Amino acid sequence: MKPPIFQDSWSEEVRRVYEHDMREMWDTSIAPHIHTQYQYLLDFYFSLVPDDQVLDILDVGCAQATLAMLLAERGHRVAAVDIRPEFLEYAASRYTRGDLRFIAGNLFEDNLLTDTFDVVFANQIIEHVLEPQQKIERIAVFLKPGGRLVMTTPNGAYFRNDLPLHRQFIARGMAFEENTADADGHVFAFALEELVEQVSLAGLLVDAAGWLETPFVNGHMKFRYLMRVLPVSVGKALDFIALRLPWLKSRLAHQMYVIARKAR
Repeated sequence: MKPPIFQDSWSEEVRRVYEHDMREMWDTSIAPHIHTQYQYLLDFYFSLVPDDQVLDILDVGCAQATLAMLLAERGHRVAAVDIRPEFLEYAASRYTRGDLRFIAGNLFEDNLLTDTFDVVFANQIIEHVLEPQQKIERIAVFLKPGGRLVMTTPNGAYFRNDLPLHRQFIARGMAFEENTADADGHVFAFALEELVEQVSLAGLLVDAAGWLETPFVNGHMKFRYLMRVLPVSVGKALDFIALRLPWLKSRLAHQMYVIARKAR
């Protein structure tokens, strides 16, 4: 994977993806806390994919496809899907090597794939859809027997969250546009037990669920100013401790995850 080269012809959405990409991967001086936060999440994803075997992996809603490209570079066979072709064009401009397919379309509605996969990543997408159970059921179609779904989403119990939970949003009958591209478009969040329930109702077996990413690695609560002088290892150590405090972890974690598998 190589750094992006800015193009004047890009749309406003692609320019935002480029800005995210520069902060997350390529220029740590722009926002060190965002770079640390993103690398932290990448490390979590990599920890779930062994390097001693070649896996078939699907990345749903891949945006700039950084995770997909890095997994392909590690030797896996990867399909990267996004509803926006211009995002995939941007991703392809950075692609250098690995077994990777870019597929444009809506996985929930279009017949894009006939393959099944060992691992499906669905990161930061479930908060953009109204009917999570149906969407998870659709994703499950692409899992091999015994294959795993890895899903992350913002934590509704986070102390800085001011959005309604998904069930509250539905109860109010509020209007909503699905598949928005940017976090600024979030209008609801999930409670962990709520998302676990949706995954279970979709017919998958939940293996693990929990919280990720406290202010010590994402820079919230003005901790980003300390991150400019403290070693990253200190923030990670504090994050490790915070996520093991029963009375605090659900409130301090910005993200949550569910890992589930398809029955054999």
